Amino acid sequence: MDSTIEMFLSGVHNLLDDENISKDAAHSSYNWVTQDGKIKLIGGRKIIGVEGGVGSCSALWYSYKVNGEAVLYRKITNKIQYLAGDTWTDVLTGLNDVDVSFANYSSLAGTFTFINSTDGFWKINNANPASPINIYNSAKNFHGKILIDRGRMLLWDRDDGNKKDPTGLYGSWIDRQDSTVYTSVANENLGASGSQTYTGTLAFKAGGSTRNCFGISITGTTTTTETFTDNYDGTLTSNKGGTGTINYATGAYSVTFSAVTTSDILANYQWEDSTNKGVADFSKSATRVPGEGFQFPQDEGGDKIMIVLVGQDGAYYSMKKNSVYRLSIDADDKNATNEVYRKNIGVSSKNGAISTGTGIIFINTVNPDKPELTILQKNPLGDSIEPYVIMPQFRFSDYDYTNAYFEIYERYVLLYCRLKDSQKNDTILMLNITGKTVDVVKYNALCSAKHEGNLYVGSPLTDSVYQIFNGFDDEGLSIDNEWIGRGEMFGNERLKKEKKLRLTGTIDPDQSYEVYVSYDNGGFSLVGTVVGSGNYVDYLSPQTIGANFIGEAQIGGDDNVAVYPYFCEIKLKTPKFRKRSIMFRAKGIGYVDISSINDHDILFFDDRIPKKYRVKQNVSLVFGDGLGYLLQEDFISFILLEDGGKIILDQSYNSNDDKTTSIFTYDDK
Repeated sequence: MDSTIEMFLSGVHNLLDDENISKDAAHSSYNWVTQDGKIKLIGGRKIIGVEGGVGSCSALWYSYKVNGEAVLYRKITNKIQYLAGDTWTDVLTGLNDVDVSFANYSSLAGTFTFINSTDGFWKINNANPASPINIYNSAKNFHGKILIDRGRMLLWDRDDGNKKDPTGLYGSWIDRQDSTVYTSVANENLGASGSQTYTGTLAFKAGGSTRNCFGISITGTTTTTETFTDNYDGTLTSNKGGTGTINYATGAYSVTFSAVTTSDILANYQWEDSTNKGVADFSKSATRVPGEGFQFPQDEGGDKIMIVLVGQDGAYYSMKKNSVYRLSIDADDKNATNEVYRKNIGVSSKNGAISTGTGIIFINTVNPDKPELTILQKNPLGDSIEPYVIMPQFRFSDYDYTNAYFEIYERYVLLYCRLKDSQKNDTILMLNITGKTVDVVKYNALCSAKHEGNLYVGSPLTDSVYQIFNGFDDEGLSIDNEWIGRGEMFGNERLKKEKKLRLTGTIDPDQSYEVYVSYDNGGFSLVGTVVGSGNYVDYLSPQTIGANFIGEAQIGGDDNVAVYPYFCEIKLKTPKFRKRSIMFRAKGIGYVDISSINDHDILFFDDRIPKKYRVKQNVSLVFGDGLGYLLQEDFISFILLEDGGKIILDQSYNSNDDKTTSIFTYDDK
């Protein structure tokens, strides 16, 4: 008989006994991922910038300039920085070791990143990442966690020192993006004629430190009229070949005309102040009108709001510690419904939930002894949003979710957490919601950000950022890994033997993996090694893959490598066994996957328990008239006794060969 796993589709099933899980499932695994019908060794990890000191990187955030150029920000122990080339450059220093919240916003005025924490509230035009604008105004806004949606900022977990509101949800003005919030300046004189280069600061900034400018046009006359126009990325482009720059936060400009000017230099531009009827203005009239700020209490139960997300129905769901609120605002912003949506579900982390196309996914920790992965999604039989437990095959109770963090990456939802006996996050659970699989990755991650197929994580151990799931080594070392399959009984309880194990997949010539087998819960023994240089590797059929392991095609970069299919057969010499478990461990640096396992030439024997479990019982029973029997393995011994300990008959029955043996003994003593 043969038995074949043709595809791997199940991921890790560790809730039930290993005999009762899917044939292709792993009962225990780390740093292997179930993908496209195979199990693959996980991608590698490398440092971004330089290794940081002891501390943590508690926040990572990608923002974008108007030209699409990405800007990566991070919060380490006492700083906020951005990545300039390969160098982390300071944005804000002297901060406390507290959480920060980021939000992106794009408008006619440019592309912005807002940062809020108990330390302050800042606005950054991403064209000038080193020039944050302090926009905190106790009369207009608050410290807390933020989200921007539909031209309005939402804020929760308010903490202004003397004023705390952990159960209130606040909303800002809706940014009108017109003359309500934009002020135009015409023909501001920047200097007299007679020069070629002009530098200075636009006058708007003197009127308010929370202002920023945009839409700049600077004009002067050389041989003809020369005009610089705003590219909205910090550069000013001349129609005559001159060059120019603008800092939107400070108003500092520099323009060099193509020739010496013969007229005064004039500037036209606009400026805005987000704390005045913008996304950083939470004020409202005594009788609120549509478009102004708001505050909704979500006090029932007294548990704090941890995170606010947009649901499939467009409503705002406040994920609290022990309940969920739902806030639905009418399209005209006149009326709203603020209600307790569900009780006895909740999250314990400020990042313990995420909004996806299929619904809001979160780790429900109301019962800390039985956390459950749950999704809020539309009822297939109606329009209501309902909670459903997903991935019930996985034992989520093995992990602690105090600092849980969710991320979406390619086809996966990633959940960063830690084993219960760990002090810092040390595990990434890769959740394929569509495929209903869970795989375990042993990388430290406290937060993350992604860009163009690349994923970056903040370390919970140091002030460091790593790119993960890229390349084939872990900081120059081989990737630690292990995959243990099901307790396979090949369909029945009878004892069996197996002669050969056949494995197929794809491998890098420099990679190898060891194959171990365990019988009937015994220790694992090495039975063979699959090497990328073996004669069972088909070097005539190369396949090209990218360094990014997630996609089927290369993503981000040109680091393509050639890998080759293999078909390896390992001869086995096995004891008689009831069940068998198989384990794989990749040993080198390079790509490897396993696409099928074939157990060849399985022989079946007696319907008996394995020999290791046939334990001698050594139980003696004595009946009347001196007759007794002794139970031992495969034997029943009848013993006739006399006073004084004289044994006159020992007659034994062997259950294996149906034979009876009689021994007569006389004891003089």
